[in-house]
Amino acid sequence: MSVMITGQEFSAPDRTVIITNPYTEITMHQALEMQMAGNYEKALEMYDQVLQMEPAHAGAHHAKGNTYDLMGRYNEAISCYDSALECDPFNSETWYNKGVTLRKMGCDDESAECMIQGVSRSI
Repeated sequence: MSVMITGQEFSAPDRTVIITNPYTEITMHQALEMQMAGNYEKALEMYDQVLQMEPAHAGAHHAKGNTYDLMGRYNEAISCYDSALECDPFNSETWYNKGVTLRKMGCDDESAECMIQGVSRSI
């Protein structure tokens, strides 16, 4: 695991954890509000702001994937989920959501594998 606090990184074997600054968390909440209001383009802009400040923010990649999924832009959603999984390969929700999006794309075998990864990591 690698933990970064104000520029200092601490390591441990299997995960990367980054403690974010308050501005990024506020922006994340505002982006989610935009997403829930159906203002997807504004939400994507706000997620991009977070990712400019913290490129390894798995939550921003994940939320951006969710937004693309809601827009029916499945390939872009998968790309975002993949980026989120590069940052945090143990995130069960990201694995599961990737599987749901793959199912929408008709990729049933790969979808099932991702959903199983998601469920098994949440147990």
